Amino acid sequence: MKDFIEEFKEFAIKGNAIELAVGIVVGTAFNSIINSLVGDIIMPAIAMVFGQPDFSSILLGSIKVGNFINAVINFAIIALSVFVAIKAMNKVMKVKKEEKQG
Repeated sequence: MKDFIEEFKEFAIKGNAIELAVGIVVGTAFNSIINSLVGDIIMPAIAMVFGQPDFSSILLGSIKVGNFINAVINFAIIALSVFVAIKAMNKVMKVKKEEKQG
């Protein structure tokens, strides 16, 4: 048991736990931004085309298909945003690496 406690202290002090906590907080904030983007900008734009601002009212019997459609749209936007951010970070890192070498 003492080894477990020592190992946990080492893990927490190294910064891994702190980095994880920061990632969770930033992810949560990012999620609220994406939800606002979807709910306040994208869905009203879809409503102009399809006449319905929110898909949550779409039912297939008692199955709420619309909620699933909303979740898929949220996921696609989050995945695209993360992809673009990582791609941009990789580009910046590549440029900095090339500057150091040359």
